[in-house]
Amino acid sequence: MDIFINWNNEKNSILLPVNPASFEIEGAQNNTSVYIHNKGEVNLKGKRGLYAITLESFFPATDYDFINGEYHPPYEYYCKKLKKLYEKNTTVHLIITQSDINMFCTIEAFKYGEAERNGDVKYSLAFKEYRETAAKKRITTKTREANYSWKKGDTWSKVVKKCTGTSDGWKKIRNNNKAVIKKAMRKKAKVKEVVALIGYEVVIR
Repeated sequence: MDIFINWNNEKNSILLPVNPASFEIEGAQNNTSVYIHNKGEVNLKGKRGLYAITLESFFPATDYDFINGEYHPPYEYYCKKLKKLYEKNTTVHLIITQSDINMFCTIEAFKYGEAERNGDVKYSLAFKEYRETAAKKRITTKTREANYSWKKGDTWSKVVKKCTGTSDGWKKIRNNNKAVIKKAMRKKAKVKEVVALIGYEVVIR
């Protein structure tokens, strides 16, 4: 079993060097008990609360043979990183392999101190699940407008995609430029529309 604490979109990671002797994850339902006349106590179901887990172990001063990973930095390394994550209230990704614990959390509490004569540093990390709230997207009625000078090889779908990132709606944009198309075709009646438009400026909106 390995315990990873990742952050910064998984770009940074800590592997805890020594597994805790045990751990428990706890959660609770936000149900409410009420008394109803002629019925008695009933349980009104609520939404579940956040999961929480506390890990207690130590940062080793000695290169024990049970330490996880190949690189074993001093305890100051772990304390500095975890303290910074705690103080900045950073959202971290807690993964405990060989278990079903794989969740985003905040570090609610962090304490450490030298507990043994051999220099091992005992610590405790309390995590609480973090769930993002669904932010509503603002709807805007504004339409971005751009002028585009038609070039050889252009088509309406190509031009619209180049200016907006998608070719969707190119027929509507073409209809918005009927006056320009009519003017171009009047001068070059014997060629295709996409050729007649070369050098003309169309409006993408």
